[in-house]
Order: sequence, then C-alpha cells, then structure tokens
Amino acid sequence: MHTKVPVRVDGRFRLGDILGSGSYAVVYRARNIIKEDAVAIKLEPISHSSSVQREYKVLKHLEGGVGIPRVHWFGRESTYHALVLNLLGPSLHDLFLTHNNKFSLETVVNLGDQLVS
Repeated sequence: MHTKVPVRVDGRFRLGDILGSGSYAVVYRARNIIKEDAVAIKLEPISHSSSVQREYKVLKHLEGGVGIPRVHWFGRESTYHALVLNLLGPSLHDLFLTHNNKFSLETVVNLGDQLVS
C-alpha cells in the first residue's frame, strides 16, 4: 500500500525535489521554513525495520567529526521515520563524473591526505 509522502516534516521542513533513493528510503532536498536553510531529509516507511533509526544513532555518536552531517531532527512523520540532516555537496562519484572520469594528481593527493587525517 502506497502512503502519501508528507509535505512538511516536524512542521518546519518543507520537502522539495528527490535527491536519491535506496532500497527502503528516499532522500529529499528540503528547506527549513523558519531559518530558510537547506537540509536533506531521508524518509523511510515505518513498516520496514528502521535503518534510518540506526543511521541516526550512528550519526549522533559521530557528531562533530569532520565530514559528518549535523542531525537537525529525527522522529516519526505520518507513516515515515524521518531523518533531517545538513545538505552536503555533491558526492565524490558525482565529482568524478563531472570531471570526465579523471581526477588530477593534486586532487588524488588531497583525497588521500583527507582519508588518512
């Protein structure tokens, strides 16, 4: 049974375009209508075992680490588990594709440095 996706999450985050999807969850671009900042919202039907809830717990544990998105809110919205996060930039894969499947030596060195730091 298909359940209608909420227009807002937690009353303050308005859903926008779909950014991506996986086996159970869909990620949306969204906007905080109070602060006007952009966020990402992952919605997962409650009927599934909650991988979004496990992700929330891991992110809270890693909070404050470099490259770890800040969790703005986690909870139930309609028939979904909702996880609201900082909207990050493009993925490494997307950047690779936009650079014709090649990275410069400088980029590779910078990536390596970040991986070991």
